[in-house]
Amino acid sequence: MKKSSLRRFITCLFLVLLSTLSFSSFGQVNFSGYLKNYTIIQDAIDTAAFQLDQTYRMQNSGRFMLDAFNDNQVWQLHYEVGVDSSTELQGFGQSFFNPRRNSYRLTDIEPLIGSGQRKNVVPQNLDRLNVQLQYEAGDLTIGRQAITFGSARIINPTDVFLPFDVRTLNTEYRRGVDAVRFQRPMGQLGELDVGVILGEDGKAENSAGFIQMLTNAAGNDYQFTAMRFADQNLVGAGIQSALGVFGFWLEAAHVSGDDDYIRASIGLDYAFNERVFGMVEYHFNEAGSNDPDDYFELLDDTAYTAGGVFLLGENYLIPSISWQASTLLSLSIQSLANLDDDSVFLSINGDYSLSDNLYMGAGYYHFTGDELDFFADLPPQQQFQFGSEYGSNPNSFYINVRYYF
Repeated sequence: MKKSSLRRFITCLFLVLLSTLSFSSFGQVNFSGYLKNYTIIQDAIDTAAFQLDQTYRMQNSGRFMLDAFNDNQVWQLHYEVGVDSSTELQGFGQSFFNPRRNSYRLTDIEPLIGSGQRKNVVPQNLDRLNVQLQYEAGDLTIGRQAITFGSARIINPTDVFLPFDVRTLNTEYRRGVDAVRFQRPMGQLGELDVGVILGEDGKAENSAGFIQMLTNAAGNDYQFTAMRFADQNLVGAGIQSALGVFGFWLEAAHVSGDDDYIRASIGLDYAFNERVFGMVEYHFNEAGSNDPDDYFELLDDTAYTAGGVFLLGENYLIPSISWQASTLLSLSIQSLANLDDDSVFLSINGDYSLSDNLYMGAGYYHFTGDELDFFADLPPQQQFQFGSEYGSNPNSFYINVRYYF
């Protein structure tokens, strides 16, 4: 079946299901959402590879969420649309080069309304479209939904399905994937989670299957995961516990197939008092490299196109501290250091509550490290070479305003 035909078939099928329902058949219908504005100033770029003047960008988005409930069903529809404006046709806000990632969606609407080759573009995202059927044995969810895995706080080795890059500004809602998922409670704190995720055109190489078990024993939370994605096999486990006055977590995953690698995160957190909270996490990423000259080649690996990996190095240290200055104001600072190439990403963020529904925030992203280089005498595929992971990212300052309804 062609992609266009498959898209029409799925759309018609869901419309038929919706036509059998009416709002009067639900005990409760909720409509909610948000309006957000991010105004961003990015420093000029002046390297051997790129030159770009200081850039001003504005990201405006609205998310509209319809949730309907009855005795044993929950229907969910979330749609997001916005306007992104820039003083340049293309900015370099988060990274210079990104792999083409598997969307883990069977079919989709167009990501842009109209042309993308403009200074003003209109992105859209049909992010949730699912029904959850609630039985005594557990919950069956069919359709586009958010699926997450992991025990670590910052980088989750078992999290394959579209995790956020650490440089992403708007991370409030995880991007939805098309799946059939069954979640069965096990005791008071445990769960058995089984699912199939359908990628583009339903092809096996674009799809995935998983089984996850969550349990608690002796005050410790355990997670065990087995997964098949993009012809790769993943086996992982995690624990969340306490070490004296510290919170502790450990999560690890082994992936085998065309690519064979281990990823692991271990960390501690500590509450200095009621207002100040700190944590530190070490992440090992065998899918990456300790040599920046290898970074471009990594972007074509399955780990990056389908395995949820976005860090290019092998060893990372990630400390952070947050301060609840008052009931209305919170401040945080986090550093992500690539220990292999000595580049660092530092983020400073503040958030202030103007009212129950209105919030304002500001942040600064600072990057250090060797810059991207260009070698005209080399073959085209080798002309660009990373000096480090973060060295060529432009420093950025942003403010945001968020209204919830």
